[in-house]
Amino acid sequence: MKKLIILTCVLLGCKTESANQKRLPLKTMQTVVWQLMQADEYYSRVSVVDSAWRVDKKNIEFYQQIFDLNKVDRVDFYNTIDYLQRRPIEFKELMDSVNELSKREKK
Repeated sequence: MKKLIILTCVLLGCKTESANQKRLPLKTMQTVVWQLMQADEYYSRVSVVDSAWRVDKKNIEFYQQIFDLNKVDRVDFYNTIDYLQRRPIEFKELMDSVNELSKREKK
């Protein structure tokens, strides 16, 4: 009986976790992650020259613009990142695809 209760709790726990969190498709994640990386690079370069950018937190504005542009909810994005970070193989696939996208854009 005790094992049945534990098994039920485990199964219900796993089910509610996946039901509550919406995960974004890999293609969407690839695009958003690449754009966020580009925004970070731009922010890093400009904020060295203009320290007012750090005070105004322009990077947060960039992030929101990217989420709006791609019609992605910030919470869904971070839930997907959390999900992928717990699954290293899937996370590696995402990062490899972002790397390939960067190579294609550089050409």
